[in-house]
Amino acid sequence: MNIGLTVTRNARRYPDQVALVDANNGRRITWKDLNRRVNQLAHALLAQGLKKGERIAIYSRNCLEYLELFYAGAKTGIVIQPLNWRFTPDEVAFTLKDGAPRGILVSPEYAQAFRDKAGELPSIEFVVGLGAGHGFPLSYEAWIAGQPDAEPESVYTVGDDDLYFFCYTGGTTGIAKGVMITHRNAFTTIINMTAAEKISPGDVYLILGQMFHIAVLLPHSYLFHGARVVILNFEPRKTLEVIQSERVTSFLGITTMLNYMLDVPEFAQFDTRCLRLIGYGGGPMSVTTLRRAMAAFPNAGFIQYMGQTELSIISAVLTPEDHRHALSDKPHLLLSCGREALLCDCRVVDDNDNDVPRDGETAGEMVVRGENVMKGYWNLPELTAETLRGGWCHTGDMATWDKDGYFYVVDRKKDMIVSGGENIYPAVVEQVIYKHPAVLECAVIGVPHDTYGETVRAVVVVRPGHTVTPEEIIETCRHNLASYMKPTGVDFVSELPKAPTGKILKRVLREKYWSGHQRRVGGA
Repeated sequence: MNIGLTVTRNARRYPDQVALVDANNGRRITWKDLNRRVNQLAHALLAQGLKKGERIAIYSRNCLEYLELFYAGAKTGIVIQPLNWRFTPDEVAFTLKDGAPRGILVSPEYAQAFRDKAGELPSIEFVVGLGAGHGFPLSYEAWIAGQPDAEPESVYTVGDDDLYFFCYTGGTTGIAKGVMITHRNAFTTIINMTAAEKISPGDVYLILGQMFHIAVLLPHSYLFHGARVVILNFEPRKTLEVIQSERVTSFLGITTMLNYMLDVPEFAQFDTRCLRLIGYGGGPMSVTTLRRAMAAFPNAGFIQYMGQTELSIISAVLTPEDHRHALSDKPHLLLSCGREALLCDCRVVDDNDNDVPRDGETAGEMVVRGENVMKGYWNLPELTAETLRGGWCHTGDMATWDKDGYFYVVDRKKDMIVSGGENIYPAVVEQVIYKHPAVLECAVIGVPHDTYGETVRAVVVVRPGHTVTPEEIIETCRHNLASYMKPTGVDFVSELPKAPTGKILKRVLREKYWSGHQRRVGGA
């Protein structure tokens, strides 16, 4: 299966129907024109000398060209490397050195950031500017103009286990890891989402999550069926306006997005009755927030996805039916992340990879097997082998499971924090805090937050004879980290809890903040 055939087939089946709407600028494109442009872009990539397996990067926020590039890459076997624009310039440069793309597409808002690091990136042979005002010699529209619009011959020879794209995520070490996603992985997500969301050609899907994440697979599922996809960079009021004007039927919003939308002062004035389904994930969501959202969108069913980048976004699903049961006779289901997705096998295991009892009480690590599991980590064979040992992806999420097959994630085996859908690596933040001369010891943890699900908190031991304020610690982080990684609060203590080995016991620190919060972890 070549994912690029989605556009080929729908151009034949629905030539004059609108395929994509870029709500950021009002552009609309039919399936016929989308396929023509995708093919022209494919030939432009081939004309640059790129071959199957080589990489092309994109440094941009959500836009129509993003999906054009993904489908053109699919048809040619050229691998897409989306860049996380929320990374610092040094982090972006690291991922570009690691992925070694031969070319890059850059939007105007990131043009200077790229130029500042371009001298460190010897693999990049050409740069294509997106939109207007980027300042590069080669512009996207001029680049693809005049290229053939015929299907590239490779469209029927690329697929299944060929690499489609890779995006960077991280672990407790803070080292960015490129997660390799194949055509088979992407198609498995399409099937899993189709079964869970009952997708039809009449749907209108709104993509709000940033497409440098694995969230890029969400619109793939709807486009596969010929449904219209609306592209937007999230802003609360604009999102409500677009839902109303485009008659959006479904979207996925992380906790942060749903909270901001519900807090728009004129929320009740927007007509959201068109929504039939709202997905959520990307971090912890309190039962209070979930109930508030369900009351605010009474016509919509709610669906929760549990997963991670390594699992092509989905491993378990809490269905709309589950949510309805939770409001009537099974309230405990609101604490669950659901049951395994259609094409996934999920288990909870102990440290020896043996199943723990299905009693809803005994915790272990959630492991997943299926065609959704990544091909591996780019350039990291040892970590790949460790993560995929025994044929199961070890997620790092601690969970229980019950006799009915529901999973309940209770903690993280790893220390990674998920705030507003972004992964934050405590070790990286701690390293920066240690730069302050007044800091003797520190530990960074995730604590509950009504808007972001959880947020970063630093717990600091001050050196004797020194003084420091929370503001100084936060300011140190602000100058050295991406803004979303800085602590939103700092506590000072006389000592940190430690194991006999000297290891800081973060679970003890977290308990102070998470006590009484049942939905500690959840989402994709």
